[in-house]
Amino acid sequence: MDDMTGNSHSGTRAIKRAIIDIGSNTVRLVIYNGPPRAPVVILNEKVTAKLGRELGETGRLADKAVETALGALARFAKMLTLSGVNSVECVATAAARDAANGPEFLAAVRDLGLEPRLLTGEQEAMASATGVIAAFPGAKGTVGDLGGGSLELVGVDGKAKPGGISLPYGTLRLPALRADGAERFAATVRDGLARAEWKSGKGKPLYIVGGSWRALALQAMRRIDWPLDDPHGFVISAEAALRTCRALEKGKIDDPDPRISSSRLATLPDAAALLGQLIERIQPSTVVFSSWGLREGLLFAQLDPETQALDPMLAGVEAFVAGSLVEPAHARKVADWVAPLFALEGQEALHLGATMLALSAMRSEPNMRTEQAMAWALRKRWVGLDAHGRAVMAMTVIANSGITEVPPEFDRLASREDLDAAIGWGLALRLCRRLTACTDEALAQTAVRREGGRIVLLLEPAMEALYANAMAKDMRRLSEWLGLEWDVKVAEGV
Repeated sequence: MDDMTGNSHSGTRAIKRAIIDIGSNTVRLVIYNGPPRAPVVILNEKVTAKLGRELGETGRLADKAVETALGALARFAKMLTLSGVNSVECVATAAARDAANGPEFLAAVRDLGLEPRLLTGEQEAMASATGVIAAFPGAKGTVGDLGGGSLELVGVDGKAKPGGISLPYGTLRLPALRADGAERFAATVRDGLARAEWKSGKGKPLYIVGGSWRALALQAMRRIDWPLDDPHGFVISAEAALRTCRALEKGKIDDPDPRISSSRLATLPDAAALLGQLIERIQPSTVVFSSWGLREGLLFAQLDPETQALDPMLAGVEAFVAGSLVEPAHARKVADWVAPLFALEGQEALHLGATMLALSAMRSEPNMRTEQAMAWALRKRWVGLDAHGRAVMAMTVIANSGITEVPPEFDRLASREDLDAAIGWGLALRLCRRLTACTDEALAQTAVRREGGRIVLLLEPAMEALYANAMAKDMRRLSEWLGLEWDVKVAEGV
């Protein structure tokens, strides 16, 4: 364990694992690598088999859909063998669970050498909720997962709560449910929640999972010209989400986001109508979009408690900067050097993550490093980092390059006070980096402190030669930014 964040390098060791998800609409293989606490997708392949498309009429999986699904699964089994993936979890959900010929289908899947596990509705809900908890540690509220055959709802309070429910409101079933008009559809959802005795979630976040709802997030982000482009972690007030749903459920979608596929675009009105009903019935405070759900929940459940407790953002950043030969333990020494200047309580992980990215950026070409580091902070999927954290991290790495001007769009993501603090972090990192070259000996024999209303740079006599005009400029700039005087002292026992 390290001293500041509780992370250990076991959280960043790459392990190749795979999940096969046999859903009502798609059959999907995802192969993950990278740190167990922040897995990276290296292969994501799906086939739209629509196993559940005739379930409402016939009670069975359609023969053509079964043929398509088994063909995809045979390919997946071969790909896993060729890829050398030994850790494979294969699960089946609503369609296989509800169909009369579901057992026959699963037997055919086993004949391919796979070992499918049929999830109950509650198990499916719990797995999705676990994925959300993995992405948003400490999440409290309700998780809703919209699949092809069903909608799962489960309460969360730092972990998934028992009593999750599964309702037959999947995207393949919604067109028929909405065919009799909005009032009838509203009554159907209301009655379904009442029968399941669902009463929780009022005034708390509603975390939503599923491809159709991610498409809704992309469209909502486009409507407000959101500065970030990853739908994961996008948060919108319940009132704003309801307005968006009411606009989209009408079916005419002007200026669709080009990242939304035609098949997802077709499901968007139905998904919006369902979300609108849930917002009205549950009355959440906010709607939070999660790209982590069932599959990531299954992966998270495989981890030991120590690894589960790691910070996913730090695990992801550590693995990322390793490619530029930035050692996390060394980056911690730099972060510790800077820390005495700032009140970091509750922000230690964010400060460390920003430090690692800033150091990694210095390994890039000089004409690329500022824009590249800003793009890393804003656009790469850092699980466990919200929009505020992205802006703070981006502003830190920008200031590390000597730039203190705040991009206008950042004001939509974080307060100016927090952005100014991030600039202070970046300027202090710049001083540290340029003074010590981040060498262990120099870091150990130099220090910065606050003494009253002054910033004091302390140097052991053996390090006095490191201090030059450039460092004086860095000290002056940092002190002016923080509104403090500054001084330099050479003394033994730093």
